[in-house]
Amino acid sequence: MIADEVDGEDGYRRDLWQYQQTRTWGYRGRQITRVVGTIHFAPSTSSRLVQAADLIAYMANRTATSKTTDPRARSADEALSARIEPKVWHNGCCWPNG
Repeated sequence: MIADEVDGEDGYRRDLWQYQQTRTWGYRGRQITRVVGTIHFAPSTSSRLVQAADLIAYMANRTATSKTTDPRARSADEALSARIEPKVWHNGCCWPNG
C-alpha cells in the first residue's frame, strides 16, 4: 500500500498492524487481510498514481463541501466530478486515529 506523506506515519503503520492482527473499530469492524506488508509513504511529487489519488480525494471533498456561488466555478467542478465519479469505488472517510 502506498500513500502520500503525512504527519504521524508511524501511527498509521501501527494501526494497520493492529487491524491485521485483530479487527478495525466500529460496528462493521473486520480484520484487514488483503494488505501485504505495511503502508509505504511517498511524496506525491514522485508518483503520478499518488497524485491521481490526491486529485480524486480533493474533488470528492470539494464537491461535498464547496459553497461556491460562482456559476463558472460550479460548472467546472461538476465537469471534473463527472469525469472522476465513474472511477470512485467508495466515497467516505475513516479516521482510525480518533
